[in-house]
Amino acid sequence: MITHSKASLSIISETHPAAEVGAVLGLEPTRTAEIGDRKALSGLPRKYSLWVLEAEAHDGLDPLESLAETLRGTAAALETLRENYSTEIVYGGFSDSSQGSFVFGAKLMADLGALGCDFLGTTYLEEPEYDTPNVREQVVLPVTPGREDEFEAAFASAQHIVAASPGFRDLTLSRGIETPNHYLLLIEWESLEAHEQGFRGSPAYDEWRSMLHHFYEPMPEVAHYTELARLRG
Repeated sequence: MITHSKASLSIISETHPAAEVGAVLGLEPTRTAEIGDRKALSGLPRKYSLWVLEAEAHDGLDPLESLAETLRGTAAALETLRENYSTEIVYGGFSDSSQGSFVFGAKLMADLGALGCDFLGTTYLEEPEYDTPNVREQVVLPVTPGREDEFEAAFASAQHIVAASPGFRDLTLSRGIETPNHYLLLIEWESLEAHEQGFRGSPAYDEWRSMLHHFYEPMPEVAHYTELARLRG
């Protein structure tokens, strides 16, 4: 079951500053970033502005309900912003099991739908413990220089395709420090067959490939490993 969750409104533009968003919505953001700001990890300049409003649970409301309450009455302002910005509601649920089910009530769905924002939802397993050894797919993704932001946005959408595949356990994507256009993708599977015959032999893989493979130059090679040891500090 879902033990706790996070929810936020994310507003992005490649042409307009984040500073304009708050004036239109009449709300104070949790954080912002402007075009040209240096990214914390890579040091590269941002190609888009970012305005984020995060919600917290209060008065018996979970974060998503709290966000819907905060945004009530802003539908017209959000529609105005969409002339120059993309608007997205982001939900992250943290589960104590590998089947993190959740229910959104009809009223909450109606309130969110009235805002006209895209909805991105993800559930995370907090402390995965498995009885069988996992197989780790490892691949370094050489993204064409200059397309890093575009790739990261596409990956944010595509990752849910692989996460829905039978036998999927965990995924991490890391960006290179010395080579910022290289990304390390690690995916854990129940078995080699779950990846090679299951995911790669499914229509979902064709969608994954169409969304991401055109970013790579050259096309990377995939390797598989079985974990022998793990040490945490």
